[in-house]
Amino acid sequence: MSDTLSLPVYRAQSRRSFLATSLATAGALCGTRLPLAEATGQVSGPRKKLIGWGTDVAYPSKVQSNIRKIEELPLDGIVLSNFRGEKDGREFSFDWECFGKQKFERRHLDSMIRLLGNIRFERFTDNFLRFNLQPYDFDWFEDFSAPVHNALLWARVAKEVGAKGWKFDLEDYQDKMFVYARQKYAESKSFTEYATQVRLRGRQMMEAIQDGFPDIVLLLSLAHSYVNRTPQASQKLSKLSSYGLLPAFVNGLLDAAGPRVRMIDGQEQAYGYVTPEEYFRGYHDIRQRALELVPRELWGKYRDKMEAGVAIFANLQLAVHRTTTRYWVPHYLEPDERLRLFEQNVYHALHTTDEYAWLYSEHMGWWESGHPVPTPAGALDAIRAARAKLAEGKSVEFGLADAIARARGELARATQRD
Repeated sequence: MSDTLSLPVYRAQSRRSFLATSLATAGALCGTRLPLAEATGQVSGPRKKLIGWGTDVAYPSKVQSNIRKIEELPLDGIVLSNFRGEKDGREFSFDWECFGKQKFERRHLDSMIRLLGNIRFERFTDNFLRFNLQPYDFDWFEDFSAPVHNALLWARVAKEVGAKGWKFDLEDYQDKMFVYARQKYAESKSFTEYATQVRLRGRQMMEAIQDGFPDIVLLLSLAHSYVNRTPQASQKLSKLSSYGLLPAFVNGLLDAAGPRVRMIDGQEQAYGYVTPEEYFRGYHDIRQRALELVPRELWGKYRDKMEAGVAIFANLQLAVHRTTTRYWVPHYLEPDERLRLFEQNVYHALHTTDEYAWLYSEHMGWWESGHPVPTPAGALDAIRAARAKLAEGKSVEFGLADAIARARGELARATQRD
């Protein structure tokens, strides 16, 4: 099977739409080779861990063929995705069809599972398999047996190949699964009825996941804190144009989460952070403000179970992209200022996470040439410098406040007619 399997068009469009709107708003404001299963149990790493996710480290066969080079990156692990399989003569991508009407069996993914188990990690200790809530081709009140079945399968696979767990991508790429007004039975069923049902589905998902992998780590792309960016979100969930039902699903996951399961709010909204204050505020939003969206009976469990994670979007921090950089504050900084900002923000992301920060990139080549957007010189050194300073207990402050204020002003002027 080819590594160039075409994915649904809505995947790229959804993420670009998010970046062009939400982020514009935010801106205006070396030993023996071991298989993964053995390496994770024998290699210790720093408490604060940086996980890479992007098109250059996502494809399992590509990773397997280039693992020695990839492990030179200043990361602690990667997110693997694009899991090809074949069913009834049709090729499919499991992570884009796992949350739908179709049930998949191990035999449909057997070659992919063998490939994952044979990646010879030596240094990366914390690796994750992706699981999307896609394609959502049913309604929350309809048969839910296929998503539960697929979740159990993929949890077992993650445990078998020695992954830490899932990169549980809760992004609604079609803007419909968490929007009450777009539900099939919205005219006959209230928001409360839907929220209750979605919470049940979250609970059923968690029961299946931990049945297959009792001590799984679930790195959620976004959770309560993402929804709670909207002022007084708890009072208008039924009217939100996106993610109004997401808290109910996450609350369901919490309902069923056993003592060994770990859940991390990955704070995808941190893509747009450009100041230390935003990182500290983001941590507070997860730890405290998000409780507004958690039922009181779950407050204790939420505090105990939900860890603070944080995201870094390399393209935004370094202003390297092909279409939407004009909406990003770093686009209006000088190249040397961007590198200092990148180092500063990697540092503060790691400083304000409980354990995991994840570094996302698109169309960049961290370890190889030929990508549409070359990685700026000095970017990897910036990551290394940030990690070294954090490990040594040093601070990172480059006095970028004036430059960021200037860039925000230029962004506002350049986009005032949009």
